[in-house]
Amino acid sequence: MNKDPFILGSGPPTRTAEMISRAFSTGWNSAVTKTICLNHKEMVDVSPRIYRLKNGLKNIELISALPAEQWAREINALKEKYPDKTIIASISAEANNTKAWQELAVMMQEAGSNALELNFSCPHGLPEKSMGNTCSDIPEAAASITRAVKEVSKIPVWVKLSPNITSIIHLAGLCVKNGADCITATNTVKGFAGLDISTGKPELPVYGGLSGNMIKPVALKAVSEIVSKVKCPVSASGGVSNWQDAVEFLLLGASSVQVCTEVMFNGYKVIDKLKSGLADYLGEKSIDGVRGASLKYITSFSELDKTVKLKAKIDRKSCINCKKCYISCRDAGYQAIEEDIRINSEKCTGCGLCGCVCPVRCIEMTELFTFRGT
Repeated sequence: MNKDPFILGSGPPTRTAEMISRAFSTGWNSAVTKTICLNHKEMVDVSPRIYRLKNGLKNIELISALPAEQWAREINALKEKYPDKTIIASISAEANNTKAWQELAVMMQEAGSNALELNFSCPHGLPEKSMGNTCSDIPEAAASITRAVKEVSKIPVWVKLSPNITSIIHLAGLCVKNGADCITATNTVKGFAGLDISTGKPELPVYGGLSGNMIKPVALKAVSEIVSKVKCPVSASGGVSNWQDAVEFLLLGASSVQVCTEVMFNGYKVIDKLKSGLADYLGEKSIDGVRGASLKYITSFSELDKTVKLKAKIDRKSCINCKKCYISCRDAGYQAIEEDIRINSEKCTGCGLCGCVCPVRCIEMTELFTFRGT
């Protein structure tokens, strides 16, 4: 893998080899192809298939409609043009058709791919064909496919798991036990785009995948759990929109960070800010030096220190007297904030709600209850 952790994730930005080539020329060092299959003629997209949501997108786009043979030729050409770049071939077949998975694996590795990424996670369209998310829904299928691909693969095998399952830890462990070299966590989260209330009709008429910064908390949890419990390399995927997001994933143990939706919003050039921001953050430190450094702070609820009792403290000089904290505490808290924005220390339990609603961030939780500027 190349020295920077950023990978252009599988999706619309990697729809063709020409697009991947442009991404490489822009500064990306690694890319995952749009998912390749043998039944490409069945991959007929609808219009529209992408809908804008706050902090993200909802899509019902299918995997690649290009023939696997064409992808093999173009991957080979890409490797000749960019021998030092990393190309990861995303592949998919039916959950019960291990021969098809093996055929695709051999075809893509012979074309020159550096690794394979098994798509066990697309949540729309493919499950109706016993593909995509179906492979995560059926652990036995995930294990069987991973084992079958490893039997024929001479390059690393990554498995892209779905967040739409009961236990991603269990599934990741099963895939690693059957030979997976890396887990990609995660894909899009199942959701519904919403309705036009003037007509009652859906913005998109079928359930699809939510992506973008709004799903980052889901991906952060998946990455940290897998790294902690399964002890395998994890490629983080889900919600990265800037270098700070990427740092969070690295601190939780990610080996690499995939970016897709942010590129859909702002183009391939986002790689410049991702790289420069990470470099500035690291300074003289290495990526390995920070990787996983924050895992030690994650604990279980039963192990939390319940002896520490914090209280809210308001910086009166910064307060704009909007009364949002007062209203929230009155109607959803402990009635610990007076209308003149004074805190009743006996009622305050340090829940943190007031700090969440404060538009100027002038409230903090502290063990020492004192007024500032009263």
